[in-house]
Amino acid sequence: MTSKIQQGQHYRSKALYLLARLGYASTRQIAKAIWGHCDISTRKMASRTLRRLLADGHVVERRDGDTVTGERMVGLTKSGALQLAHFVSLPGNCEHTRDRLRHAHSHRSAANSVYSSVAGDLLDLDIGWSELEIRAGDAPHELASFRFRCNEQNQQKIPDILFDFAGNITWVEVENNWRSSNDFVKLVAFLRAMFSMERPLIQDVLFVITAPGAKTIGDRLRAELCHNDPVDATPRQLRTLDAHLLAERIRVMFLDADSLELKTVFPIRESGLVL
Repeated sequence: MTSKIQQGQHYRSKALYLLARLGYASTRQIAKAIWGHCDISTRKMASRTLRRLLADGHVVERRDGDTVTGERMVGLTKSGALQLAHFVSLPGNCEHTRDRLRHAHSHRSAANSVYSSVAGDLLDLDIGWSELEIRAGDAPHELASFRFRCNEQNQQKIPDILFDFAGNITWVEVENNWRSSNDFVKLVAFLRAMFSMERPLIQDVLFVITAPGAKTIGDRLRAELCHNDPVDATPRQLRTLDAHLLAERIRVMFLDADSLELKTVFPIRESGLVL
């Protein structure tokens, strides 16, 4: 039987490992990723875990928004990173993640919440590659960047997160703001280019809404890709591809900021994120 001392050490090790993957994390993200759900009980356990790590000098903290009421966020110190050195290196081969925490920004924080949500649902911290790992070049090269043409120009798109579900790769777009018209045009061109390939590199694209300003992304995609006008001059091949994107390749979900649970918004098929 595992003792409480061993159990506590296990939780602290998992928290350090999550921080190595994400760069920094909040109490909620740690609770969700390690215990599988985020409620009062697991947040208390996460807080106890962080207090011990802080006391041992393995993490540093700041408040989200630098206010007393803001949620605690933590990053690894050099000492904390050394606890993991025998089996994992930090993204970009950094010695600590103090700078990641110091320069925390809303998009990465939202992406970390999405990663923690799925990792917690599966109780698997190695379910894919975080936003930090992708930006640091630690994700597989062939998945981490896709080149295509848009408006007669060469373009490149990089995922916010990649999930690997038993070899089926899901590309994640974290929607924490309104997409400009130009960015939306590029997004649609990316979707069409990726899934017009004979063997697409990824299974599907998951859009996760993390802020109210981004809530219309599903409606915008549906309006762009749904061809209901009988006199629509769009070539049949493109109409067929767009219908396939809506039915099989695109999912839109909403992330509850309190519980860090993902909830299906659409697609046409009702299954949502199958974990």
